[in-house]
Amino acid sequence: AAQAEIERARAKARGDSVFLFFDGDLFTGTAFSTLFQGAPEFDVLSRLKLTAMTLGNHEWDFGQGVLMSRARHAKFPTVLANVTHPDPEHVFFKPWIELRAGRLRVGVTGVTTADTPVTTAPGMTEGYTFLDPVQAVGEVLKEHAKRWDFIVVLSHCGFEVDRRIADRFPQIGLIVGGHDHKVLEQPFVQNGVPIVQAGDRGRFLGEVRAELAKGERPSVTGRLIPITSATPEDAAVRDLLAPYQEKETASMSEVVGALPVELDGDRVRLRSQECALGDLLADAMRAETKADIGLVNGGTIRAGLPAGPVTGKDLVACLPYFDSVCTILLSGAQVQALLDRCAAMPVEDAPGGFLQVSGLSVRYEGGRALDVRVGGAALDPSRDYLVACSRFLLGGGDGLAEFKAGRDVRDWGVGLQELLRREISKPDLKIPVPGSRIVRTEGAPLKKAA
Repeated sequence: AAQAEIERARAKARGDSVFLFFDGDLFTGTAFSTLFQGAPEFDVLSRLKLTAMTLGNHEWDFGQGVLMSRARHAKFPTVLANVTHPDPEHVFFKPWIELRAGRLRVGVTGVTTADTPVTTAPGMTEGYTFLDPVQAVGEVLKEHAKRWDFIVVLSHCGFEVDRRIADRFPQIGLIVGGHDHKVLEQPFVQNGVPIVQAGDRGRFLGEVRAELAKGERPSVTGRLIPITSATPEDAAVRDLLAPYQEKETASMSEVVGALPVELDGDRVRLRSQECALGDLLADAMRAETKADIGLVNGGTIRAGLPAGPVTGKDLVACLPYFDSVCTILLSGAQVQALLDRCAAMPVEDAPGGFLQVSGLSVRYEGGRALDVRVGGAALDPSRDYLVACSRFLLGGGDGLAEFKAGRDVRDWGVGLQELLRREISKPDLKIPVPGSRIVRTEGAPLKKAA
């Protein structure tokens, strides 16, 4: 906050017009955000006089009611062109806004990832239609681009989609990207269009300088400003957040268990290989329900757990979605299809749908799941297996459609956080040693499929 104010003041002193944009995923990822459902974050951006934001997929994590309330009370607009709803009361965003930089007109539109409905818990986006972001940008530009001197696209769609947008629409002046957390030290230029990203979790403030002259191609430069412990503190923001922090400390500082070793929460490993934390959670889900198989998607786990005392805050940071344990009957063929999906997932830019497993072993090679065994026996395609999973997965979350075709669904009424809390509070807790459940051999895919 303080760094943004410093850079804004410097730019205004030069006589520049200054805009401050946010590119989505304001909600979730930390215990603080989950506890207050994004209220402090919106308060801070309002305090900073944000020019506009677009939505990330995680803005839907607490449901559309929370999102609509936050956006409508914010002191800045939400810009989103590729999402529609038939009821005007549910449309709390604008497809575009127009700003002024001196005598020049600046058009701003926003798009978010089209797969939000499958990466968010079932029901959270009900009634909303997520359209192709490239086409949505095209519709906005077709109607308005001729009167705009500079066009900004706020895109929470990932770098490859941003490149596609740039290839289709070279008249765009700047794409502010997000979603895949890339750190671009300098603007990446695609088809003459600069694309910028600033990582994730507020590690950097991105600064872009565009020099505009009517009728000429803009000159665009940019840099990332690291946000560190040496960055000045904004006293007003500190005071704004203090009541929230006091409530957080009071409610989440209780020690709920202890671990003999740290459980790694590395995003890439959880989404591409077997991990001890994934094993522990999947084991707990299977034991609670007496299921044959336990499955949990790596994207559910958002942080690791420390060695030694573990607090409620640590648990919420690890599992921020307040999901519950369920069981479902899946055929062996459906289990095989799920594992084949995991085998075909890339290691680089790995998706959240990669499954951590319990009760089975599998070898991934060349995009296929081989040598699948359940309880030591070969997987039987015609047999039904009782599978423990999260409610998120029951709706086909993260594109794992086989869960939607299962039978005899039961919600056990136990949250994943509570289940993990019980597990780490056991005096005889044994941490699984990963390496035998999921084995990768040569031929693993490296890049995300187009």
